[in-house]
Amino acid sequence: KKSTPVKKAPAKKAAAKKVLAKKAASAAAPGIGRSAITGRFMSVAAAKGIIKDQAAVLERLLERERIQSTAVGSGIAIPHCFTDEIADLAIVVARAPGGIAFDSFDGRPTHVVFLLMGNRQEHGLHLKALARIARLIKSTAFIDRVIAADSVDAMVRAFEEEEAKI
Repeated sequence: KKSTPVKKAPAKKAAAKKVLAKKAASAAAPGIGRSAITGRFMSVAAAKGIIKDQAAVLERLLERERIQSTAVGSGIAIPHCFTDEIADLAIVVARAPGGIAFDSFDGRPTHVVFLLMGNRQEHGLHLKALARIARLIKSTAFIDRVIAADSVDAMVRAFEEEEAKI
């Protein structure tokens, strides 16, 4: 018997530039704490029509933060959660040149926050996006460009340029 090759469905791409719409970037965040910046993210996401139930999503994010801080060191935090509010995946990014107290294991202030909200049914896409961001943040030049960005457009360009390299 000959076996018929199985065709795989094309994998959904988790390119950050595909899900980081201009409407989902915050050009600057004040030097505030982890809970306050997470609340600000919810306000921005709701105002932009990304989510409806701010309180429910905020609780999921804070629940995740209570388990362990999502600050990964080197001035970066990647808070993330699953919610039915999102059809597949949404990424919101903020920069804080002055730094945010995000309870990072290295004790340093956080300057760039990538918030991921994904639908539980799209678990694989969520994980791919986390992996993609992990690759992006390896570039200190990329992080420096995001922090120095003087506009949301400049932040989005930094993503596009860095993703073209990987």
